[in-house]
Amino acid sequence: MNFRDYLTLARALPNGATEAEWRSDSSRAYYAAFHVARSLLLGLGFRVPQADRARGYLWLRLSNASHADTAKAGSSLGLLRRERNRADYDERRTITHATAVQNVQEAEEIIRALDAAAIDPIRTQITDAMKICDRDVLKDVNWHP
Repeated sequence: MNFRDYLTLARALPNGATEAEWRSDSSRAYYAAFHVARSLLLGLGFRVPQADRARGYLWLRLSNASHADTAKAGSSLGLLRRERNRADYDERRTITHATAVQNVQEAEEIIRALDAAAIDPIRTQITDAMKICDRDVLKDVNWHP
């Protein structure tokens, strides 16, 4: 499966007329960005944990990538996850059409930044920075050649 297809679906859902569609949109937008981030780090040679541990792992590595756009993408991914959680679990909070559209736009920006990060020289820059963060700050080396 190409998880970028979630973004295609997310782009279509804000055109829906129900809050259920707008909630689904927020969820699909997040997961599209999440899987692009996961794929990027796997492609850089990092071992991304499974399940719920992957979220924090991705956010932390991207946020410490020593590249402004990549770090912003990491931070935005964390915020988009919060929106996804609200959409999926908080029945008291209304999700509007405008919120759904904003969440899709945020996912698109994250994915654009991560796509740019996959190309050198940014690719090498962020890989080196994440390896240093792993070694010196986290004391948990997850990169493998």
